Amino acid sequence: MMNELSIRELMKLTRAELCGLASRLTISIPSRPEQSAERTKTLRYLHDIRRVLDWYDQAPE
Repeated sequence: MMNELSIRELMKLTRAELCGLASRLTISIPSRPEQSAERTKTLRYLHDIRRVLDWYDQAPE
């Protein structure tokens, strides 16, 4: 798995970059063993990315 970015670092990425990162992570999930630490980290990281995307959706223009 790639180096994880903090929420603050994720907030510096563009929406397109976040969507691309989320897509790559989503595609990689089936290759990770069930109940593995790597899969759990991937899911947690994907959750953080989605939180930032939600924040973008709620931020005033």
